[in-house]
Amino acid sequence: MAVCNFPQTSPQIGQASTSCLRKFTIHFRRPAKLKQKKVTTYKGEYGFDWLRDEYIYPIEEVLYDDREDLSHPKPINKYCALCLDSEKLKLEYLSKSIKPHGQDYYPAWLSIFASKVKNDNADKGSDMHKDGVYLDLQLDEIDKIINDGTEIFFKPSERCLKITPEKISIEKFLKTSIKKRSINKDTDTEISYYLLENAIKIMCQGDTLKEHGQIKVFAKLGSTEIEVGQLMVYQNDSIGEANLVVVNVITEYDNNNKVIPQSHPSLDDIFNNQSFNQAMIKVKIKATENFDLVELRNKTNDKDIIDFLYDIKDSTYMKSQRKNPKDSQKTIESASDIKNRLIKIYEKFGKNIPADGKPIHDEKHHNTYLLFTNLNPTMSNGVAVGGEACGKMTSSHVIEWGNGLVIFQSGLKDRHIIIHEAAHSFTLPHTFETFSENDSANNKHIFYRGYTENVMDYNAYLISGKPLVYDQNKYDGQMYSFFKWQWDLMRKDKKSIKY
Repeated sequence: MAVCNFPQTSPQIGQASTSCLRKFTIHFRRPAKLKQKKVTTYKGEYGFDWLRDEYIYPIEEVLYDDREDLSHPKPINKYCALCLDSEKLKLEYLSKSIKPHGQDYYPAWLSIFASKVKNDNADKGSDMHKDGVYLDLQLDEIDKIINDGTEIFFKPSERCLKITPEKISIEKFLKTSIKKRSINKDTDTEISYYLLENAIKIMCQGDTLKEHGQIKVFAKLGSTEIEVGQLMVYQNDSIGEANLVVVNVITEYDNNNKVIPQSHPSLDDIFNNQSFNQAMIKVKIKATENFDLVELRNKTNDKDIIDFLYDIKDSTYMKSQRKNPKDSQKTIESASDIKNRLIKIYEKFGKNIPADGKPIHDEKHHNTYLLFTNLNPTMSNGVAVGGEACGKMTSSHVIEWGNGLVIFQSGLKDRHIIIHEAAHSFTLPHTFETFSENDSANNKHIFYRGYTENVMDYNAYLISGKPLVYDQNKYDGQMYSFFKWQWDLMRKDKKSIKY
């Protein structure tokens, strides 16, 4: 039913009433191809998060739940919402200020740096988004919309928020093809919608947002005006600063030449333009050093180094098949053991250890140590480990993350592995892990493994329980996104970030 503000007199015969506004909602969405990047796909250039349909509706077929016990995965074999508690997830995004046509509304979140900032806030600005970002506009039908002269217009909450164009006619939507998307594969329930690709440009210019801003969307026909959408824009006047110390660990020579790990060629780019920028965090590579264990062994005769260089030549150890001396029923997980031993050795001999002899995992130096190594440890099933972050489980089943991570041979040039492990150091767990009900575990919302585009998910999902067989996550190679609530959690990591 349309929303009407009835005129005092009826329109003349042959003229349409201009007072009955059709019901619909407007949603901001991330484009499949970015106009500002010459029609390339999204690679984390800005933060954008929204409540995806597949997270709350049974759209995706989930075959197994292998989150808690990989050796005994639970068969699912049905369409499921990918978030295990979709009602709780809805509350995370639910708007408290808008309920168009009586419907709950879940605004998307945009995170961009302010540009052309002057005076006291000048250091909080950036040219990264000076040309703005383009977003899609999605119109979800409640009533069947018609070309009745309705206009969509936008009202930013702050003067520094700019949106172009300032209004769009309903006719422009109708010039595109109507689409349908499923919200329940079991009942074939669908929503009809229109999509304007790269329809609007948004920028923050001249000043920063002191608190979260918003862009309200109104539909107007005649004298009838109703709020039908909203975009939240993340506060950008408080920029986190994180220091990264890059350590290339040398464990062998080739013809008297050091074999230096060849890591990702653009670390600054993947941290500042493809990942941590989403959370309004700037990463500075504070130092880079070659940490030569072979040379140190010869100079110091240190037992820890001697034992370490001996063990990494043992295939039983590297394949996680060596018996654990503390528990004969278990084997030593080589990747985890190597990580812990390298951190310990670096604390003894590293050139860029924290000041005043503080341990790497101290909370007062704001350095994150990224160690690269050519070592290639595997799990006991033969799968290579790309990287591992430092963390320990407390007695209350909460993980306390440290300030270090190690990237192994198979992950040296893998952007996803590097950012994924670094984000662990900034307190983020996997999207599929359950530790406790304690919010300090940072596991606010749990998803099935291997189905999302989130950085903290895995790039494969289980398709067979016996034997274990995996298929690629459909977003493999395109896993650039952090959730808005992950932005919040990363920014609260006082051990890694200063303001």
